[in-house]
Amino acid sequence: MPYTQSFSELNRDQIPAAGGKGANLGELAAAGFPVPAGFVLTTAAYEAFVQANALQDEIVTLAQTAADGRPESAEAAAAQIYVLFRQGTIPDDLAGEIAAAYRKLTASGRAAVAVRSSATAEDLPSASFAGQQETFLNIAGEDALLEAVKNCWASLWTARALAYRQRQGIDPAAVSLAVVVQRLVEAEAAGVLFTADPLTGERDHLLINAAWGLGEALVGGLVTPDAVVVDKATGAVLSRETAVKTTLTALTGSGTAEKEVPAAKQRAPVLDDETAAALARLGTRIEAHYGTPMDVEWALAGGEIAILQARPITALPPAPLKDVTWEPPVPDTIWMRRQIVEHMPEPLSPLFEDLYLQRGLDRTMEDLIARMGRAADVRFNMATLLPDGFARTINGYAYSTGSLNLDAENLKATLRVYARMGRLMRMREFDWEGTVLPTYQGIIARWDEIDLATTSDEALLAGMEEMAAADSAFWFGSAVNLGLSRVMDPLFDRLLKSFLFRAAVPRPGLGSSAFLRGFDSKALDAQAEMEEIAAEIRASDPLRALVEETPAAHLLTRLAGHPEGPPLLAHIEQYLAAYGHQIYNLDFAAPTQTEDPLPMLLSLKALVKNPPAVAVRTRQEQMAA
Repeated sequence: MPYTQSFSELNRDQIPAAGGKGANLGELAAAGFPVPAGFVLTTAAYEAFVQANALQDEIVTLAQTAADGRPESAEAAAAQIYVLFRQGTIPDDLAGEIAAAYRKLTASGRAAVAVRSSATAEDLPSASFAGQQETFLNIAGEDALLEAVKNCWASLWTARALAYRQRQGIDPAAVSLAVVVQRLVEAEAAGVLFTADPLTGERDHLLINAAWGLGEALVGGLVTPDAVVVDKATGAVLSRETAVKTTLTALTGSGTAEKEVPAAKQRAPVLDDETAAALARLGTRIEAHYGTPMDVEWALAGGEIAILQARPITALPPAPLKDVTWEPPVPDTIWMRRQIVEHMPEPLSPLFEDLYLQRGLDRTMEDLIARMGRAADVRFNMATLLPDGFARTINGYAYSTGSLNLDAENLKATLRVYARMGRLMRMREFDWEGTVLPTYQGIIARWDEIDLATTSDEALLAGMEEMAAADSAFWFGSAVNLGLSRVMDPLFDRLLKSFLFRAAVPRPGLGSSAFLRGFDSKALDAQAEMEEIAAEIRASDPLRALVEETPAAHLLTRLAGHPEGPPLLAHIEQYLAAYGHQIYNLDFAAPTQTEDPLPMLLSLKALVKNPPAVAVRTRQEQMAA
């Protein structure tokens, strides 16, 4: 593999050599999009440097010390790896090839270039590593370029990148880094274009974020950008949110600096309708080329648009449903969104629908009814009782059946089951504390110990299938407790309000719910912990200002670069380790807070700005009392 390749020699399939960024820039350039000229320093160059300086074993060992999930471990490992790269020497043949490619690139123009990291595990449809490695702008001269290249290589091992790859199950020995060297765009404005609305999932709209100057202030979260929504078909601007933009990144004599936006431009829109429409046309063409919604970085200089990067959007909400009919999958049957399917609020991913809804719930229901029949000495005819299964999807949404075919055989069996209800309630399948919960926890613990990076696809699929079935059994196993609560709660409520107890309760009108408050729970513990983090932030004026001014998506990056940030980051990581597996959707394609901490960070920002009048622990004590 050569050490350098021009964009014209690359395409999207060459991620192993050029990394995600380099491969996509080659693809875009070959397709005729306005990509500034450049070349890629391939992963072979990174590997030659690492080999020449005998760094690989030491890097992997240090990276593995960060696998305990503690932020301080990742920070310590990253600092030591950075020193290794800074002390390393680029081999002469490699340095010569880099210099030759640089001279060829800059022969007909300015000497300044942009130097960007391009990892082999970034800009993929399944994960986004955007912003985790370094970018260096306005690099001029061969010596400065070689230093920037070394710094890019070292940035493969930042604390944030180490932690993210560890969460994604990516083997540190399997990653490598390419470096993109590209003609510098002296941008008057820059931003990001999403070819589908990342907030609503609307595929017919594009969202353009725009800020003054180079894009680094926006990417680094130093400025809130303008937001322009454009109709994809017509190019018409549908809505605008023009932000107050006080900071921009500008070129200096040797590098960049953050500067104040001139007062006249702070409240002015960055894009006019014509430029927004031109960007929308480019974005639509890029999406059509890739065949998937894309996240596109752009810059504007001298009235010309330059495309700096494009990658698939990794977390896009389902598209809003339009012009659909809501009919049962089988005529004259009833389907409802109740009980377990209420915990599936969005259209299901295909894998979850297959493993959980079809195999998990249907098989568990059939098995449970069969066991209930054996306990009552009867036999249900499942083919006639649930001929269409227990759960289906309609327009992608989960529904459970409301149609049971109680023919004579099944009606007789049902009546006998109810007559033996006491025996059923003693079944192991309904023994919540003794059987259901510990069985489920045991299966979780067993699969939690596997090494995701080395386990075969077949074994992973088997694990997902077993877990889906176990989770279904977990839900159905709570049926007796849930059923009893539905019976006992209204009885308790009526008893409390009856003449027998009315005079004994602390105040008139108290119902059963008043006596069931104040218990501890994971959700309450998580809220209390988040309130502690928010109080820690409010205690520091610099931290409070940073958190309130920084968009949530950039908060972790900004905290990492702040003098008071590391202890706070450690507290946030502890929170995610303890409570980051909370879910709001049973579909395992939906990310947890550990995988995507944005919802937690949005809540944290809100708590910092508007602290609760009464702390959650105090409210709990009041309710318990």
